[in-house]
Amino acid sequence: MLNKIIPDLLFDLRSAGEAFEDTKQMGLSGATPLGEIKTKAPNFDYHNHRDAPPVAARQAEVARGYLRRAARIGELNGHPPGSDGPIATALKRQNRGQVLVFVVGAFAEMSGDVSRICGIIAHDLARAHVSHYNDDAKRTKGMFRQRTQKA
Repeated sequence: MLNKIIPDLLFDLRSAGEAFEDTKQMGLSGATPLGEIKTKAPNFDYHNHRDAPPVAARQAEVARGYLRRAARIGELNGHPPGSDGPIATALKRQNRGQVLVFVVGAFAEMSGDVSRICGIIAHDLARAHVSHYNDDAKRTKGMFRQRTQKA
């Protein structure tokens, strides 16, 4: 039953994404979110998602499943339905139960959470760079974002 509930990553973003110069604070600043890495194979439903790209649909599916599985494990261990068992409680302590899901598709497309974490990395690289050099903060962040997403 613990299958598909153990995350791949734990990020420590407690000091990441702080505001500097004319750039705003990043959304996950101060958080310690869990992360999951998935792939999306080119199977029969790859192009059947009309509302969202296949990687976005896979990201949403995996993210919804974490809290649902945690609640199910609690029920199997005697906790009443609708109440938080120990696994759901521990999961909710990490970024309010939201798991970042990094999905890479068959044609190298990536989910929104990949872009989010690349933005945070670029933000912190730019903050460190600007503290040593007299460069424009927004341009420097854009440069690091481009480099991060290409890597």
